[in-house]
Amino acid sequence: MASSTILSKIPILRVIIPFIIGITAHRLWHCWWAPLALIVLAIAGYQLLSVLSRTPSGRMRWRPYYTAVLALAALSLGWLTANIHCPPQLTAEQRTDRVLTGRIIRLEYTDFSMRLTVDLLNRDLPQCKVLVSTRGCDYTMRPGDVVSWQGDLIEVGNMGNPGEMDYATYLLDSEGIRYQQHLPVSKIKRTGQSPTFFTRMANVRRDLQSMVFNSRLSPQAQQFVVALLLGNSRLIDKATRQEFSAAGVAHILALSGLHVGFIALIIWWLLFPLDYLRLRRLRLFITLAAIILFAVFTGLSPSVVRATIMIGLVFASLVFYRRSQSLNALALAALGILVFTPSALFSVGFQLSFITVGAILLFARLPQFLESRYTWVNKLTTVVITSLVAMLATIALSAHYFHTVSFMSVLTNLMILPVLPVFMVLGALFLLVTAAGMHWQLLNAALDSIYSYISWATGTVNAIPGSHIGGVYVSTFGVIAYFVVIALIIMWLYRCNYRYLLASGCVLVMLLAHSLWVDARTPKQGLIVFNSFDATPLLYYNNGKGYVWIPDDEEPDSAAFSRYYAGFLARHEIGELQFITSDDTLHIDGALIKPPFAHLMGHRLLAVGSGKWKHATTTNRLSLDDIIVTKRYHGTASKLRELFQFDRLIISGAHYESARLQHECDSLGIHSVSGAISF
Repeated sequence: MASSTILSKIPILRVIIPFIIGITAHRLWHCWWAPLALIVLAIAGYQLLSVLSRTPSGRMRWRPYYTAVLALAALSLGWLTANIHCPPQLTAEQRTDRVLTGRIIRLEYTDFSMRLTVDLLNRDLPQCKVLVSTRGCDYTMRPGDVVSWQGDLIEVGNMGNPGEMDYATYLLDSEGIRYQQHLPVSKIKRTGQSPTFFTRMANVRRDLQSMVFNSRLSPQAQQFVVALLLGNSRLIDKATRQEFSAAGVAHILALSGLHVGFIALIIWWLLFPLDYLRLRRLRLFITLAAIILFAVFTGLSPSVVRATIMIGLVFASLVFYRRSQSLNALALAALGILVFTPSALFSVGFQLSFITVGAILLFARLPQFLESRYTWVNKLTTVVITSLVAMLATIALSAHYFHTVSFMSVLTNLMILPVLPVFMVLGALFLLVTAAGMHWQLLNAALDSIYSYISWATGTVNAIPGSHIGGVYVSTFGVIAYFVVIALIIMWLYRCNYRYLLASGCVLVMLLAHSLWVDARTPKQGLIVFNSFDATPLLYYNNGKGYVWIPDDEEPDSAAFSRYYAGFLARHEIGELQFITSDDTLHIDGALIKPPFAHLMGHRLLAVGSGKWKHATTTNRLSLDDIIVTKRYHGTASKLRELFQFDRLIISGAHYESARLQHECDSLGIHSVSGAISF
């Protein structure tokens, strides 16, 4: 009865749930014959039911089975859709030793390098996108330019570090990129232009962004304006991201349904004179057209598309005087996004946004039970309950992806959300004024003041003891179990059946047992040689303390290290980090670190890079277990063999010449390994 009631209220669930299962099936098993066979089976089932349902009694008897046929068809369509949108595999002949030509559709600058997302235009190749990174920058390139280079594409891979983010899958899911290449900027040539509508929009955003960063607004406020109104949150510095995340308001840094809702309300309010002219439908159409234009202009991110579809469905119901079912509109929005981008299902932004909005809609009636005769009390109650529901709905996912739990997000939202629409209105006015080449000091001062208040609010909340907890590890099983418990508790509240409460208790016991099992299998002591793009950090951990040694004489950045390896630190309950410089000597429970040498976990180690290892040798060849070749080592394996006796050479996976060193070790008979190593 429960499932039939839910399906009758949200009929789109009959399609979207099996559609999602089909996308997941594609992730587990990429093939074409299975979904095609399921489609044939669904058609055969429909034909059989049509024959059995010719009589009135037959229709009543076999009607429920049509749902199963529909679910089977939706599952196969989800599987096929994921297959169609999956980036193609290229053969070695297609991606190496040939000239590749493509259109730049996205361009990002980093320190002394560029990241180009290029849509290949070679006629003999399937349509696909590749990631091209360069050493050096060419600031004359723009989206829409056609470039060519000597192709040597490799499949995107991970660094191999324990507990790291699956970068290859992320890039495949979020941007549809399977291959990448790194080359000097001089090797990539611009051969023409082939702009599209979206590359033109990207250039307009880029020009506006340059105007903003050349204005007199404070740098932090500039980044905030670009993130909220131009959809580019990548330029926000890491310290600000961490501060907002700890305060539980990281969602305001990236465009989402919250911002689209604010824009819709602002435009709707500005067009209120149309109601007096009996042009309510025109008011609806203009508001909807404005948010569609905003979604297209900012790049059609999944969260913005979701909000636009939902608002469009609500407006359509108002135009045609139909009753709007919010949960059904939310499910339809999700289906619309997944049809065109099935990989969005595995995006953290997609998951967080839909779970948040779904939870808010499910508990939308809660504030009605706490109504007061004072309007301001009702509004405050609505905001508090909405923020609390959103926090509880996403706390497990946030801990799983970001390893941080904020307990004061309700307070932070109460402090920030009232001023956010004001900042967006003034920011839009600022963009218009800046694009016109004008400068309003009062407008700049207002934006700087609002941002200063927002920054003060997040800092104040973070300063409260116990406001947030970092280093939290939640497994995938833990996330699933959490949502199962929440669903069972909701069923118990609505149906007052204690079997649901008993089932939730059983799931909690399973979750506790799984947590204890994971904790028991996690070592409390170890040594890790990490791979990194800028250095080769070594981490020795013992009973909750970590000791980080970077042999390449890089300036240690504890915040960056904690952020990059947050998953590993949380899994091993490492709550304290100590960075060791080249001049330190550290004795730790029988372990010794005296750069460039160390004696850890029974291994005599030497790390060779840009440090002082060349001056640490003696006339006799030192006997070692392992030599770690770090990022900055530019010598040879034979040179190391002349100076030292060692059993194994560990080559950092991010080493510039790892292939050459590996080949040299093979020719000399030196045992070598490449990549991240655990002891």
